Amino acid sequence: MNINYSKIFDELFPINRTLLGKGYNKSLEILNRYIHFKKIKYKSGSKIFDWQVPKEWIVKGAYIRFKKKKILDYKNSNLHIINYSYPIRKKLNLKNLKKILYTIPNKPKYIPYITSYYKKNSGFCSSHNFKNSLKKGVYDCVIDTKFKSGYLVNGISEIEGNSKKTNLISTYLCHPSLANNELSGPLVMIGLYNKIKNWKKKNFNYKFLVNPETIGSLCFLKSHGKNLKKDLNSGLVLTCLGGKNNSLSYKLSKNENSNLDRIFKLFKGKKIKVRNYDPSEGSDERQYNSPGFDLPVGNIVRDGYYKYDGYHNSGDDKKYMNIKKIKDSINTIEDILKKLDLTLPIKRFMPFGELMLGKRNLYPTMNSDKTRNKSKDNSSKNREELNILLTILGYADGKKNIIDIIELKKLNPIKTFEILERSLKMKLIYFSN
Repeated sequence: MNINYSKIFDELFPINRTLLGKGYNKSLEILNRYIHFKKIKYKSGSKIFDWQVPKEWIVKGAYIRFKKKKILDYKNSNLHIINYSYPIRKKLNLKNLKKILYTIPNKPKYIPYITSYYKKNSGFCSSHNFKNSLKKGVYDCVIDTKFKSGYLVNGISEIEGNSKKTNLISTYLCHPSLANNELSGPLVMIGLYNKIKNWKKKNFNYKFLVNPETIGSLCFLKSHGKNLKKDLNSGLVLTCLGGKNNSLSYKLSKNENSNLDRIFKLFKGKKIKVRNYDPSEGSDERQYNSPGFDLPVGNIVRDGYYKYDGYHNSGDDKKYMNIKKIKDSINTIEDILKKLDLTLPIKRFMPFGELMLGKRNLYPTMNSDKTRNKSKDNSSKNREELNILLTILGYADGKKNIIDIIELKKLNPIKTFEILERSLKMKLIYFSN
């Protein structure tokens, strides 16, 4: 499938999304063209651990008018009101207006993104420059909103593999008018889904989840947590993947020892950085790693939280988020997931004694004195590959996976994965589920 990520972005960006309601549902339907989701609904008021599913928030309009002229209008930016604002219809002087007009003083050009999902609040948001330009007088302030019972919707899609174990790929879809922080995750998920679907062979099952951040993942854990504890191999939360940074940054899961954690540690370098687990920052991985679940779910970003000027404000637009970086993120993460797919325990078809490699043309032949010097470098390479092959075959007992062997014998991870794949194709070994 030829996917136009820029076109998808342009369709999604203007939609006023929040935790539940028309904007979220419309956005999920757009994603559903590329990933067929099963929808799971959770009713407003449902008790979810220490939380409760909120009501649906409906915005009819919002504006500030001065001398019969609208000087701030929600129609021009979804960020102009606090998300989940209660209704207001008041005449306010400048002093009182400023009490409910929120800005970012140290970033005077940008409109902040502010939410108040679980506490009654109302207010407008603007650039600090706009706030400073206001003159004394009386302002008509209108926020026309209402609340009703509705349903929080999670979208779930699965690609079946040959194992009972599952890898979870998750992202969120609830922020309006934010590019890198909101839409990069779903765009990368679309790319990964369509690539994994076309893999010739899949050893693990792959579960794709789109939800409203925090409350959506908690709902998913409420309904699917027991099965996840039993079946989950590794998980990955996608967010902030379209920024300027040239390297991706992976946040380890809490116990820092999942197969995905170990692969990222093996391949960290210029293109991939690794962060330790930190429950004080991040996204839905905090819910999966919470003490009652302890699920091995990490998080991957390009430009992380609070690391760029546009984080949670109007500076996070398409000019900042680069579609090329989205494609780079898809390709790099797919490469990691391909390696993850090869981490089931391995076992030899013929377990007794050493395999005779000579008859399979896998054992290096002797060089004559005349050609030995010319092929010295090649012989060294062959010897390293032979040692890796012998090591893989020597530990292929159905108990260890390829990462166990790499870590145990300090093997070159790139070459070891290459030789593992060749060994599988030659039917020297197989995966023991």
